[in-house]
Amino acid sequence: MVFKKNNIRLKQELGLSRLLSISLLLSCLLTFSSLSYAQKSSIEESTAELESSLDEDKNANKPIAKDAFEWQFILDLSVVYDPEIIAGIEQSELLHYFMPGILVDISYKGFFLQSNQRRSNALLGGTEFGYQLFVEDKWQLDLITKAYLQGYDSDSLIEYGGGDDELLAGLREREGTGGIALRYSHFFKESLFSIDFAYGSAGDDVNGKHVGGIIIDSFYSYLLPYRNWDIYLGGGLTYFSQDIVDYYIGVSPEESTDNRAEHTAKGGFRGQLEVYAQYPLSASWSFNTGITHSIFSNNVKESPIVDKSQTIQVMLGVLYVF
Repeated sequence: MVFKKNNIRLKQELGLSRLLSISLLLSCLLTFSSLSYAQKSSIEESTAELESSLDEDKNANKPIAKDAFEWQFILDLSVVYDPEIIAGIEQSELLHYFMPGILVDISYKGFFLQSNQRRSNALLGGTEFGYQLFVEDKWQLDLITKAYLQGYDSDSLIEYGGGDDELLAGLREREGTGGIALRYSHFFKESLFSIDFAYGSAGDDVNGKHVGGIIIDSFYSYLLPYRNWDIYLGGGLTYFSQDIVDYYIGVSPEESTDNRAEHTAKGGFRGQLEVYAQYPLSASWSFNTGITHSIFSNNVKESPIVDKSQTIQVMLGVLYVF
């Protein structure tokens, strides 16, 4: 009987040991499961935060280093109402309103050829070629060359623009002004400010002397998204030195007549207020429209060949991205 009692006690102790072992095993499994779940949740949260951060970083309004080779061609089909400050110039025929163009964006190793995606290219009239000198988190510094002013000749203004023959006939041709500039751009959350410090190069005056001068061109653009619209509200101020202004609207002694007095123009400013909007029609097509109000210095109107100091330009059209 003693052996029997000991045997039963041994079995009870063995059963208790097994029960304790199973309990410990279950505890370990539960602990490991909890740790695994917590680690998995932590990884998922970190991944979600990283993806969100990447999305925000991708969509952020900030400088982009143009190192890789990228290109884009855009067909611009626009109708533009574009009045001139030169006296008597009007768009009298339907063809005068139609301004098609091809916009080219190419970049590689810091060099770029680009159009301004935040403004009406039909009104700006061209692309910019440049090189990125510095690209930081919120700002960049570029060296660029671009056209700042369009030229004109009196014969074309009279024949195609309806200009006053007596007032404009005999004026020498004014060539366009291109410039080399140092551009500083500062990026905000939804907006962009840029300023060009440029030397503008025009044509020759009546004495064969080359004309050039300082141009300081600044512009602020704010993006206002509304449903599928991208609406850009902008304002700018541009300074043109005396040589540049006199080249375009001055009247030399050789050009003066009874109806056109000699005039030496002074340096001046041009202020601009602009609303420009784009709406996607498909993966390749988009609708764009814009209105720009330009205000020139009062002294600009003192020129005998200028009859207004303000203009309002209106544009609408479609863009096709290749």
